[in-house]
Amino acid sequence: MTDEAIIAELRQLLAEATGNDEVASLPADIPLFGAGVGLDSLGGTLLLRAVRRRFGVDVAAEDLNLDSLANLAALAAFIGEHARG
Repeated sequence: MTDEAIIAELRQLLAEATGNDEVASLPADIPLFGAGVGLDSLGGTLLLRAVRRRFGVDVAAEDLNLDSLANLAALAAFIGEHARG
């Protein structure tokens, strides 16, 4: 699966986690937390759970610094490297 395909799925998961369909059209390099998407701890937890269910990647267990949550592109790259094939 390409990073672009993963990003497309992540956008949908993010929209579901936040209840905001507008996030599905945001650029892949916009920060997920803070002034970017504005993801809060609950939304982040829901996104991580959805990622684990969909891709089989436990981001919180495999990325101790959670650097992969900087933006959708970083998360997609991390998933691409760690997803069960």
